[in-house]
Amino acid sequence: MKKTIFILVIILVVGGVWFVNRQKETPQDDNLTFYRNSNVGVSFSYPKILNLNATLEEIELHHDIPYENHGDCDMMGDENTYPRLTDFKVTIRKTGKGLVDTMKINSPYIPQENFINDTVVPSPGFIDPFKIGDHEGYAIYEGAEGCGQTTYYIPRGSNETLVINRASIQVLSGVVSKEKEEEVLVIPGVISREKYEEMFILILNSLKFL
Repeated sequence: MKKTIFILVIILVVGGVWFVNRQKETPQDDNLTFYRNSNVGVSFSYPKILNLNATLEEIELHHDIPYENHGDCDMMGDENTYPRLTDFKVTIRKTGKGLVDTMKINSPYIPQENFINDTVVPSPGFIDPFKIGDHEGYAIYEGAEGCGQTTYYIPRGSNETLVINRASIQVLSGVVSKEKEEEVLVIPGVISREKYEEMFILILNSLKFL
């Protein structure tokens, strides 16, 4: 009898440890979705309000709201009027090249002086080191007046690099008139600049390499 009770206690302890560890691996926030992509080689959690689309090479997280606009760079305008405004867009892809080669191909305008002995030479305001969670690399803002994107390069060994593009939302960037920004911010479900940043950091904090 005592032996049976002892075995049951051991089973319960082992089961409890497994359950706790499993809970740590699986997001418990009902507002989050856990996602795994073996082609890109990553897993992460993201807010359920975002739409996720993936191909064999790229993952896109996207959100938009009903608001007439003239494209990503609304201040510049064009001949088309679009019924919905993108207020969140992040793409994630993996390359089969090292950090320096990936940066040279993806951002060919970077001067050679920013690469010495196959290492990256930071340039404040242009090529900035960054660290979010367990990941660190370099970030480059490509655009002007709140329009464009920030590209994040995260090396994974010597032959792989993760490239993350985060679109800038011009009308919510702080460079347009306050009245225009407030006009967008009152739309139900809109993702503000501060919320965008919070979501992006949450995704990168949860990002794991497979």
